Amino acid sequence: MTEHLLLMFAYHFPPENAIGGARPYRFAKYLTRLGYTCRVFTAADQTGRNDPNTEYIPDPYVTLPRESLQWQLERVIRKFFMPGALGTQWSHSACRAARAHIRAHPGARVTIFSTFPPLGPHLAAWQLARSENLPWIADFRDPFPDWSEFSVVRPHHRRVFRWIEGAIARRADVVIANTDGAMVKWQDEFPSLNGKVHVIWNGFDPEERIEPLPVPPQDYKSLSHVGHLYHNRTATPILESIERLIAAGRLSPARIRVRLVGSSEAGALPNQEFLDRARDEGWLDLVNQCIPQRDALQIARSSDRLLLLQPQSATQVPGKLFEYLQIGRPILALVQPASPSERLLKRSGVPHRCVYPGSAPEAIDEVVADFFALPTAAVALNSGFEERFNADNQAQTLHALVQSLHSSASERSQCRAQRDFRWVER
Repeated sequence: MTEHLLLMFAYHFPPENAIGGARPYRFAKYLTRLGYTCRVFTAADQTGRNDPNTEYIPDPYVTLPRESLQWQLERVIRKFFMPGALGTQWSHSACRAARAHIRAHPGARVTIFSTFPPLGPHLAAWQLARSENLPWIADFRDPFPDWSEFSVVRPHHRRVFRWIEGAIARRADVVIANTDGAMVKWQDEFPSLNGKVHVIWNGFDPEERIEPLPVPPQDYKSLSHVGHLYHNRTATPILESIERLIAAGRLSPARIRVRLVGSSEAGALPNQEFLDRARDEGWLDLVNQCIPQRDALQIARSSDRLLLLQPQSATQVPGKLFEYLQIGRPILALVQPASPSERLLKRSGVPHRCVYPGSAPEAIDEVVADFFALPTAAVALNSGFEERFNADNQAQTLHALVQSLHSSASERSQCRAQRDFRWVER
């Protein structure tokens, strides 16, 4: 019987404590049960995890800082061509390891799968697909950045990223977006993709379900967020609203507790005077450090209310939302109107309220006050949501895409020989 070998490039992967590793881990787990051999190439140290099909490829930019030529090359790439990109040098080592694995498995039916961000996995897959003439599925957990909000990013940086995005769209045999909004964006930018773009949402593992925990006895209502805050994923509108409601006597500082656990960048929170005042009043608890995923889930599962922050994107859904929905307690979401995040919340059956960026302070205050009046009993997801976002079913969708690629292999090879020499016009 022919071996079905799926070569997965995933920079993040368990046991690393990064949300980006959860999606490829779920795919590998359930595809393996469908008969695939999933060989994972990752920059996540595998110490303590005994999986012979996961190969650790150290990233020299991380493991050999300032000590190697590879580190210096990556620094030059980041400074002059692709700010913030990770894994460009790592991609070469990952590609070599995957090529060696192919040589050790002659006769196998091989499919390449890579997941972004960061860019390194797609670069590794690009090199391997081109040299070995293999089908490639490019998964986008996030869209390519446009960098419009970053003053340090120059026009030529944007041109490089746009060229790479177009090159991936041209060369990959399948592009996977993780929301319908992201799929529409791809189709608008690359109308010639002709059905190449598909949607597989983020989701949850039914065998690792996150259940709510009892809320500890307390005489206040808790609202928790655990995770990194950066300048455009900000908690400021929510915190400022709570302060206004307290000043108006609509909320008592002794009866609420907002817990923000995780590192934060400048601009993600109000000024220091505000934070000091809120902490002195007793309603704000800040823990400015990263904590293990297990501890983060413990906080979320034992909170009677949860805070979701995704004001910066009208197309993306944070992985945290699927954790929150499994817990089933009320969610206060700072999101774009009609965004995928808001639509998922509405379809889930879980109590929630949405605040929109740029809304008038009075409108925000009404939503926040109403949210704190919601009952806190956990609510189970509806059956339709369970079926659509179940990782087992999503792996079946990916399996069907792989099968379709190999059923038309000869036609794909002929088309690729023609398009590899074309420039993608944007």
